Amino acid sequence: MDELLTKLAGMRILIAEDEYLLAAELAQFFESVGATVLGPASDVPAARTYLDEADAAILDINLRGSTVFPIADELFLRGVPFVFFSGTDGSSLPDRFRFVGSLPKPVSWQHVLSVLDAEIGSARGNENPFEPLRQDMGVVLPKLRLSARLMLGDAFAADRLVEKTLERAVGEFKSRPDDMPTSTWLTHLMETTLAVGGRNLMN
Repeated sequence: MDELLTKLAGMRILIAEDEYLLAAELAQFFESVGATVLGPASDVPAARTYLDEADAAILDINLRGSTVFPIADELFLRGVPFVFFSGTDGSSLPDRFRFVGSLPKPVSWQHVLSVLDAEIGSARGNENPFEPLRQDMGVVLPKLRLSARLMLGDAFAADRLVEKTLERAVGEFKSRPDDMPTSTWLTHLMETTLAVGGRNLMN
């Protein structure tokens, strides 16, 4: 346990949680072990503002009626470890997140630490196959979101389009053409995603 607390000291932990008291308790707990808390963020847009700073994250699955999965996708592509912390049944997780640690509410702080530690260790112990993509994320994603807003006009539908595009990026990364820039590849994925399922994005 001492080794884990030493590891957390100085880390920047994003907390995405919309229950005020629980968010405050989580923040107080991580600050007590020397971590820097980002947030707590009570919705997806607020959580997104901390992506460039986060070293790890605790994510409630449902944030004010929206799923946190777009944030999880971006953290995954950036190689940032995270765990889900939610009252929602684990069966609600998309298949691409079945490997991620998931904690039920309520749970002991020791359990939170142990599951987060496993995710941190996994991230550090394995070479991230998405490293080339991760390096481009800070520049590419804002442009991708802007393009989606211009394509659709509706903010919710645009966010759904970006989310679906990132899902495809995770699944199709190995088949990405080596000579194609990240921005071009993701824009192509987004355009084909819109062409195939455009109407569904509005629901």
